[in-house]
Amino acid sequence: MARALELIISGLSLGGIYALLAFAMSLTISTTRVLNVAHGVFFVWGGAFFVILSQRLNLHPALSLLILTALFFGFALLFEWGIVRSLLGRSVHLLLTGSIMATFGLGLSMESALGYSWVTFVDPYPVFSSSLAMFPVTLGGVSLSGSRLVILAFVLLMVTGFHLFLQKTFLGKGARAMAQNFDGFLVIGLNPYRLSRILFTLAIVATAISGAFYVLAVPLNPYEGLPLTLKAFTVVILAGVGNLPATLVAGTVLGLAEVITSQFLGSVWAPAVSLTILFLVLVFKPTGFFGKGVY
Repeated sequence: MARALELIISGLSLGGIYALLAFAMSLTISTTRVLNVAHGVFFVWGGAFFVILSQRLNLHPALSLLILTALFFGFALLFEWGIVRSLLGRSVHLLLTGSIMATFGLGLSMESALGYSWVTFVDPYPVFSSSLAMFPVTLGGVSLSGSRLVILAFVLLMVTGFHLFLQKTFLGKGARAMAQNFDGFLVIGLNPYRLSRILFTLAIVATAISGAFYVLAVPLNPYEGLPLTLKAFTVVILAGVGNLPATLVAGTVLGLAEVITSQFLGSVWAPAVSLTILFLVLVFKPTGFFGKGVY
C-alpha cells in the first residue's frame, strides 16, 4: 500500500510536469501555428541554470527562480523576434515547415552548447539535479517524497494560473480568439505580433521554471531536450491542441505509465512508453482521445 501511494505521487508529479510542458507548447501551436521543436530544450536549460544558480553560486532558491525568470524572459523575446516574427503571416504550410526546421536547428545548437559548456566549465559528469533538502512528509504512516509533493503543488498552481489567464484576462480571451479564428482576430483590430510575443514569453518562461522544479526530483542531462519535446507532443496529440483539462489528464496518464513501467520493467524501458503511446494513437485514433482541442 505504501509503495503504491509513492508510485501514484511520483506519477502524478511527473505527469503534471509533462502536462505543463505540453500545454505551453499547445498554447503557441494553436494561436500562431508555430511548432517549437526546441521547446523541451528550454526546459532542460531551465533546470541547468537553476542548478548553477542555486548550487554552484549558492544563491537562495527563490532568488535563483527570480533570476531564471528574468533570463528566460530575455531568451523568449529573442526567440520571438528572431524566429517567430519572421514566420508569422506566411501560409500555414510554410509556417509549419519553416518553424520545424528553424527550431530543430536551434534545439540541436542549444543542446550542443549546453553539453560542451557543462563538461568544460561546470562538471565533467554531464548530469545535473538539485540537491536542495526536501524533508519527507508522513501521511497515514507512509513517508512521501517532499520533492514530489513540492512539484505537485507547483503543477496545481501553474494549472490554476493558466486557467485564470485564459478565462479571465483580456490577453487570454485574445489568445482563444486567435486560436479559433485568425482572420476574425485580425478583422477586429487585434495585433497578432504583440500577442504572439506575450504567449511565447509566457510559454518559454513557464517551461524553464518547470525544468527548475523537475530537477528537484529527477536528474537531467544536456541532451534530453528533444526527447522531452517528443513527450510533450505525445501529450498534445492525446489531449487535442489547446485543451487544458485534457492535457492535464493525458500528462498524468503518461507520467503514471512511465513510473509503473520503471517499477516493473526497469527505468531503461520508460522512454519507450511515450513512443509506444504516440504510435498507437496515430494509428488508431489520430484525433486524440479527447477529439478536437478547445479552450
